[in-house]
Amino acid sequence: MSIKEKLFWMYLTTNDRTTQCGVYVFSWRYAPFETGLSNEDIKKIITKFQDDGKIKFNESNNEIMITNWLKYNSARSPKVAAVIDKELKGIKTPEFESEVIMRSKDFEYPIKTEKSKFDTVSIPYRYPMDTISQPASSSETATESEPSAATAQETAVPATNPVRLYQEMFGVINPVIVQDINHWVNDLGSELVCEAMKRANFDQKGYRYAAGIMKNWAAKNINTIDQVKADDVSFENKGRKKSKGRVESLPEHIKQPPKEVPLTPEKEAEINRKLQEYLSKE
Repeated sequence: MSIKEKLFWMYLTTNDRTTQCGVYVFSWRYAPFETGLSNEDIKKIITKFQDDGKIKFNESNNEIMITNWLKYNSARSPKVAAVIDKELKGIKTPEFESEVIMRSKDFEYPIKTEKSKFDTVSIPYRYPMDTISQPASSSETATESEPSAATAQETAVPATNPVRLYQEMFGVINPVIVQDINHWVNDLGSELVCEAMKRANFDQKGYRYAAGIMKNWAAKNINTIDQVKADDVSFENKGRKKSKGRVESLPEHIKQPPKEVPLTPEKEAEINRKLQEYLSKE
C-alpha cells in the first residue's frame, strides 16, 4: 500500500465508529478532517480497497464492511457475541447483515441471530491468502483423558494467545493495541501478558490497568509466573507486617509519659488568677 492507503486503512480499523461486527456507517464529513486526506483521495482508496477485497461499501447507506474483521477479532465469548447480535439489528444493508451472520456461523461464534428465510442474497467469500485461520474450540481439541477440562472451560482461551485473550475480555482490538501487546510479549512473554490481562479483568479494569501491572513487573525484572507468585507473597507479607505493626506499636507519648515539671511561683500565681476569673464568670 501507499502511504495514504496505509493511513486510511489504519483509520478504517481504529476510528470511533468501528463495531464488533465490522460493519459501520462511514462519515464523509469527518473522514477528511480526521485523516487530512481529500474526498477525492478517499474515494480512490475506497475503490481500490473494494477491488482488493479488503472492504465492501454500500453508497446508498454509506455503510462500510471490513471484509476480514471477524477473522481477526474473535467473538467466541458469549458476551462479545451478544454485542454482534445487538449490532446486527442496526445494519441497513441486507447483504452485509447476511455476510456477518454467515461468517459468524462459519467461525462458530455463539451469536443467536439467524439468517432470514426470505433472504436470497448470495455473497461469495473472497478471503485473501494471508488470513489467519481460527483455531478449533476447546471441545474439539480436548482429549478423552481430559473431559473435565473441556467441560469446565468450554470457551477457554489459550493462555499463550494474548491477542485472543484481549478480545475475549475487553472486546474489539485495534492495531495499536496489537503492537503494544507484541511489545510486552517480547519483554515478558505471553504467559505474563495473559496473567496481567486476567488480573485486570478480575478487578473490572481495562487494558491500561493490565499494562500498568506489566510495567511494574518489568521494573522488578519479573519474567516468569513463579516470580509473579513470589512477588504476590512478598506483597502480602509486607501488608501483614504493616498491619501488625500498627496494632502492636504504641505512640511514644504513651510508651513514655512526659515527666511532671514543677511550677514556678509566678506560673502558679498566673494559673490561680485565671482560675478565679473563670469561676467569677460562672
